[in-house]
Amino acid sequence: MGDNRRGQAIVIMALAMVAICGMLALAIDAGRLYFQRRLMQDAVDAGALAGAQDLVGTPAVPNGRPNYALYHALQDSLSVFNQSPTFNNPNAAPYSPAMNNTVSDIRGGYTVTVVAPSGYDNKQVQVTVSYVAAGTFAQVLGFNQISILATATAEAGTNAKTYAIFAYTSGGSGNTINDDQNGYAQIDDGQDGTDACNPGAAGLTISNAKFHVPNPTQATLNINGDLTVNQGSDNHALYTFWQSPVNFGVGIDAEPDYLQPDVSQVAPLNPNRTIVQPGSTVTINGATISNTTGQKMYIYVPGKYTQSVNIPNSANFDAANSTYIFLNGLYYFSSNAALNITGGYVSNTSTGMPHYAVNPAVGATDLPPAADGTDGVEFVLDGSSTFSASNSQLANGGSVFFVAPNYVPTGSTHVAFYVSTTNGNNGVVWSETLNATSSNAPRFQIWGTVFDADPSGQMTLTGVELGPHSTNPSDADSSQQYAINGEFIGAYLNLNNGNVLGNAAGTPGCPGYQPGTPSLMVQYNSLFAPAPGVNSYLIK
Repeated sequence: MGDNRRGQAIVIMALAMVAICGMLALAIDAGRLYFQRRLMQDAVDAGALAGAQDLVGTPAVPNGRPNYALYHALQDSLSVFNQSPTFNNPNAAPYSPAMNNTVSDIRGGYTVTVVAPSGYDNKQVQVTVSYVAAGTFAQVLGFNQISILATATAEAGTNAKTYAIFAYTSGGSGNTINDDQNGYAQIDDGQDGTDACNPGAAGLTISNAKFHVPNPTQATLNINGDLTVNQGSDNHALYTFWQSPVNFGVGIDAEPDYLQPDVSQVAPLNPNRTIVQPGSTVTINGATISNTTGQKMYIYVPGKYTQSVNIPNSANFDAANSTYIFLNGLYYFSSNAALNITGGYVSNTSTGMPHYAVNPAVGATDLPPAADGTDGVEFVLDGSSTFSASNSQLANGGSVFFVAPNYVPTGSTHVAFYVSTTNGNNGVVWSETLNATSSNAPRFQIWGTVFDADPSGQMTLTGVELGPHSTNPSDADSSQQYAINGEFIGAYLNLNNGNVLGNAAGTPGCPGYQPGTPSLMVQYNSLFAPAPGVNSYLIK
C-alpha cells in the first residue's frame, strides 16, 4: 500500500514538474520576447518620425519628399538593430519611384516595411517590423518559432514657424496685406504688450509680398514682436514697438500646411436650431443649457449647412440682444451658404457669454465635446461660403466668442475657421468689422486660428476694444482681449486698425515705454496656434 502511494507521488511530481517547467519556460521566453518587442517598437517609432520629417512642405517642395521619407524611415528603423538598408540612394529604386508607395527590406532577420506617403491628406508614414524569434524553453511545449510584429504611424507637422499674421501670396502687383491706418492698432507676439523694450520672436509676423501702409498724419500699426516683410513696399508708417523701423527679409515662406478636417461624414443636413424660452432648461447633445436671460436663447448644433445662418434672424423676429449658442463640433458650410452675425451674444459656452479658464487665464468652452470628440468649434467654409461679423444691429453691446478645439479626429487642432482650398470665392470670404468708434463694449474674440487655404479670396480684420491686453481675463470682465488669439493667415488680408473710443498712441522711448490704448487685432498665443508645432509626431 505504501509503495503504491510512493509510486503515485512520483507520477504526480513528474506531471507537476512538466507543468512547472512549462510555466517557467513561458515566463523566461515571455520576458525575452517582451524586450525584443520593445526594441522593435522603438525602431518603428524612430523610423516613422524620421520619415514624416521629410513630408513637411517647403517652398521648393510643398508636398515634401516621399522618396526620402521612405529611405530615412527604413534607415532609422534598421539602425536600432545595428543594420543598414540594402540600397542607400534615396533618388533611385526602390525609393524613387516606389511601387505603391511602399518599400521593404530584410536585414539581420528583421523585415521592415515602409508606406509613404499614406493616410489622411498623404501626410503620414507607416512603418512595420516583423521578426521570427526562436523559442528556447518554450520548444518543450512545441513553440519552435514565435512571430513578433510592431508598427507605428507618424504624421508630418508644419514648419517650425509661428505667425501672428501672414499673407502667403508672393506675386503680382497688388498688396497682399493692406493696412488702412485708421487709428492706432496692435499686433502682439504673445507677451501681452509688455515687451516693447525687450522684443521677442514668439510670434513672427510675416508678409510674403506687399504690406501696404499709407502715410498717415499720426496713426501707426504697433507690432509687439518681430516683423519681417519680404518683397515689401509702401511700409512708411509700419513700426516695431512704435519706435523702430521693421526688418526686411529675403526668401518666401510656404503656405502653412494646416489640415482641413474630414467633412465627408458631417451630419445632419441643415439642422434646425432649438429655442430655449426664458426660465427654461434643455439638454441637447449632452449639453444642458439653462436660460436665465430675459430673451429667447437659440441653440445651434454641428452639421452640414447649405443654407445661410443669419444672427439675429430678422425673418424670425429675433431680438438683437438674444443669446446664440453653438454646441461644440464641426460646422461645414457649403453651396454658397453664409454665417452672418450682426448682433446678439454668440459663443460656444453654456451661457453665450465669454468664459475663461484659469492658470493661465485663456478662453475656454464649458460645453461637452461633440460625439466625435471635437472639444471646440471649427467652421469649415467651402463652395463659396462666407463668414461675416459686425455689430450693426447692436452697436453698443453684443459679443462673439468662439474657442477652437484642442482635439479633432482629423485635421489640425486650434483652428476656429478653415477656408477650404475649394471655396473659390473671389471676394471677401471672412470678415470681422465690429464698429467701436463710439463704444469699446462690443467684444469679438476668437481663441484659435483663422486660416484661409484658398488663394482666391480675401479676409478683413478690424481692431476691437482697447489695449493694452488684459493678462487675467475673467467671466465678469472680458474686456481688453484681442480679436484673434492665435494666427490670422490667408492669401490676401485687409487690416482695419479701428478708430476705437479713446484710441491713443504710446509714449516712445526705452526704458519707460508706455503702450497707450491701441485697438487690439491679433495676439500670437502658442496655446491657440495649430498643433503640433513640430515637424513630425506619432499618431499611433
